[in-house]
Amino acid sequence: MKLKYLTSLTLVVTLGASAVVAELAALGSTARGGTSQVGRTLAAAISEVGELQMRPQELANTADYIPLVNAGEIEFGIANVVQLTYAINGTGMSEGRPNENIQMVATLMPFRNAYIVREDSDIRSVADLKGKRVPVFADKALGDYVTKGYFANANMGLDQVEGVAVPNFPRMWASFAEGSAEVAIVVVGAANSREYDASFGIRYLSFDDSPEALARMRVLLPQTYLQKMPTDSVPGMDEPTNVNVFDYTFFAGKDVSEDMVYKSVKALWEKETDLLAGGPFWNGFTKEAMGKQVGLTYHPGAIKFYKEMGVWTD
Repeated sequence: MKLKYLTSLTLVVTLGASAVVAELAALGSTARGGTSQVGRTLAAAISEVGELQMRPQELANTADYIPLVNAGEIEFGIANVVQLTYAINGTGMSEGRPNENIQMVATLMPFRNAYIVREDSDIRSVADLKGKRVPVFADKALGDYVTKGYFANANMGLDQVEGVAVPNFPRMWASFAEGSAEVAIVVVGAANSREYDASFGIRYLSFDDSPEALARMRVLLPQTYLQKMPTDSVPGMDEPTNVNVFDYTFFAGKDVSEDMVYKSVKALWEKETDLLAGGPFWNGFTKEAMGKQVGLTYHPGAIKFYKEMGVWTD
């Protein structure tokens, strides 16, 4: 049966003798992982305000719904800024497949990520991974770009390690837990990293924060940046550690009405407290930073709201 995607509709909710009319929109998201959690929290917050009802349209991968937003079959979507930049420009993991009809709606939260190793490992830096068993992903997968970006920070290549082929992030985590891989990419402080620390102890690897090292990373991970986190800020961080950060983004098709986009960012602004209570993935979200410049074009409906709030800087 052909899958039917949600499109803008009118939702009528009867409250006693009155009727509240709200538009209905679809949000491209995934069925599993952090993106799914972010999408459900975001959609619930927007819907609770009542001016716009948003329903997650959950697919297997981000790459499955970005083209649908571009084609106007789904109104909104979420993704990290690395994937979105490549998708809009038709470069990197979206080589030759530009999605030029997508525009930014909001910058959400910083997505902190890093390598972890076992606490008793002799690996103290990315440079120490030379000759070690390192998870490697298929060419042009997100994991491939993240891994190569990490190694670029240390001015190294994957030809200097013993690659352990993994098809996805869950398999990488399983390989790390069973010991067939000596390192794993994690969201800093995420549940799986805390479980590993409780089971056998972990240590985060710090990145080189020199301008040259960051520039090498950005060739593969556009708009990425580094943040120094203090000792013991999360389990396994036994000293001040530079972690990698790329922002999560909320976007829409350029033909989505200005009014609908305006309502979506207005609702997020009003629901900041609810979003922050939506779980650890939302740590670092601030409504004043939703209009942050990330090298991509913002939708006019979003710009209108941010100007009204006095936070538009372009």
